[in-house]
Amino acid sequence: MNYVSKALYFIFGITLLGFAGLQFNDPDPLIWIGFYVLCALIPSLLLFNIFNRPVFLLAIIWCGVELFISAPGAYQYYLHMTEEPLMQGMNPEKPYIEECREFLGVLIALGLVIVSALLARAKQLKN
Repeated sequence: MNYVSKALYFIFGITLLGFAGLQFNDPDPLIWIGFYVLCALIPSLLLFNIFNRPVFLLAIIWCGVELFISAPGAYQYYLHMTEEPLMQGMNPEKPYIEECREFLGVLIALGLVIVSALLARAKQLKN
């Protein structure tokens, strides 16, 4: 189980760093790069058996804030999803498409952070 969890931590960390790398062309890159790097810290530190509770809580809080901010746009996209593809260029007349993409990215990041923490917790309880 140790090798499996380490492999998952590595994959999760690389995935979140990849998400951060994709943010360089975003209109607000510093916010999103910082967000994804913070989330990537959780599985990356767990590779070395380090669980930093304040960093974890900060990541969870930031995920919650970003989900709250982008949820209205995600809902609006949900109402128009049969008419609009999610993968299209940014359009100032349709900001809900970008907000929906942000919502989904944050949801993925939140899932990877939580799964990493749960794996660490299961490992701790096992020992």
